[in-house]
Amino acid sequence: MSRLLSDPRLRLGAVIAAMAVLAGLGVVTHPKKPDTSPAAAATEPARTVVNRTALSCPVLAAGGKMASVVNGVSPTLPEGTPTAAGTAQPLTIAPLAATSNPVGSILRRGFIGSSAVVVKPEPLSIQGTGPLAAGTVGTSTTTSEDGVNSGMASVPCQQPGSDFWFVGASGASDRRDVLILTNLDSINAEVNVSVYARTGQQDLPAARGIVVPARGTFPLFLKQIAPNLRDIAMHVESTGGRVSAAVRSNALTGDSVPAGVDWLNTSAAPATKVFVPAVAPGGGLRILSIANPTDLQATASLSINGPNGSFKPAGLETVQVAAGSVKTIMLDPVLHGDPSAITVTSDQPVTASMRMTDAARTEFASIGSADALTGPAYLVLPAHKQPAVLQVTAPGKTGSVKFELRDAAGRAMITRALDVVGGATSQVSFPAQPRPTYLMVQQTRGTVVAGVTLMPAAKPAKDDVAQVAAWPLTTSLVFRAQLGAQPDVSAALR
Repeated sequence: MSRLLSDPRLRLGAVIAAMAVLAGLGVVTHPKKPDTSPAAAATEPARTVVNRTALSCPVLAAGGKMASVVNGVSPTLPEGTPTAAGTAQPLTIAPLAATSNPVGSILRRGFIGSSAVVVKPEPLSIQGTGPLAAGTVGTSTTTSEDGVNSGMASVPCQQPGSDFWFVGASGASDRRDVLILTNLDSINAEVNVSVYARTGQQDLPAARGIVVPARGTFPLFLKQIAPNLRDIAMHVESTGGRVSAAVRSNALTGDSVPAGVDWLNTSAAPATKVFVPAVAPGGGLRILSIANPTDLQATASLSINGPNGSFKPAGLETVQVAAGSVKTIMLDPVLHGDPSAITVTSDQPVTASMRMTDAARTEFASIGSADALTGPAYLVLPAHKQPAVLQVTAPGKTGSVKFELRDAAGRAMITRALDVVGGATSQVSFPAQPRPTYLMVQQTRGTVVAGVTLMPAAKPAKDDVAQVAAWPLTTSLVFRAQLGAQPDVSAALR
């Protein structure tokens, strides 16, 4: 018997026979691979109501006479939407340090909570657990009458994560751009930043292995790590822990005169088709930046989604973007001041953003490429002296949305359904508001992308602060997906 078992072929046969008895011969000889495709995972997703929220709300650096505020809301959800069980506990608006006292609270669903307006701002967070967590959003807004921060800078508060894209930053002499990394957790986080420019991907050791302290921030000054590099795209990846990322941008003229300040909104992850929503109407520059982070040249085509439908701009039907590089395109000559969106279709994954100035080029805003809405999107709008414009685009077939604008006490001010012709952008103007409001936009048909823009009056008064802003609308975090996984029986045979 021992001689028989010394034969390798017989030993292998005995092992297979034993496994066939235990698990079934079909599994051993032809193991079925698990179906891990997105379609299979989405067949029966389990949804868990969000019961905890943490949002990072960045602020500008000191400079000039500033007024800074954070507004947040636990919004009124669609009828029948469940929330976490238990008694509603207030969500706090507070500085990052664990020992900090709250500077504001969100006490009831549908009611906007705000921090005190301060002239010496510091980074804040919106945090809490319980029934008020689902869907919570906030906006950080700073205005200044003079100095390097002259104008308006407003950005949605951000959920911590591990992967962010920014397009349209700069390390050139006429910009003072800073990547602000924020850590809301009680342990340090580590981050790598990949940088792409006109000349390709950059080797920047100072952008790797960045430690973001617990409950703290880390500023990465682009002029120091990427001097003279214009038109930058950045991929922020956490290698340990979670962070929030924001890019603060101060612009200067050739004479070092302040030319506006704002935050660069995040861009969607690279894909072969990306949408840049909410290109503001009116005069001024409209600069599209396309980033190609791949190792191959990208051939991209542009479509303008204007008020009357989609068209391809003459001479820009096809754009080549070198491997690992960023390309900018001036689009204001072909947009003619119309509210628009841009569809970029490419043979390689790309991402994009749009930089917009007012007619006088004294202020600007930036909006990145965005994912299509798949559920309700909420946005807190700060007080504004000019009408804010909701821009909804159906880049493919005809789409539709329903939207509500509510005041600080949750009362509905505007409720409406909107159909958008395929390929077109529709706009809805909301009147000026002396207090914050919040907006809900929900896709009801087709593929839609959306955002809100704010531009100054055509003939502003001398003492008016130029209010230029662009806020993306993204599907709010009401549920967390809990996708089931099929067991991989072949793993035991490896």
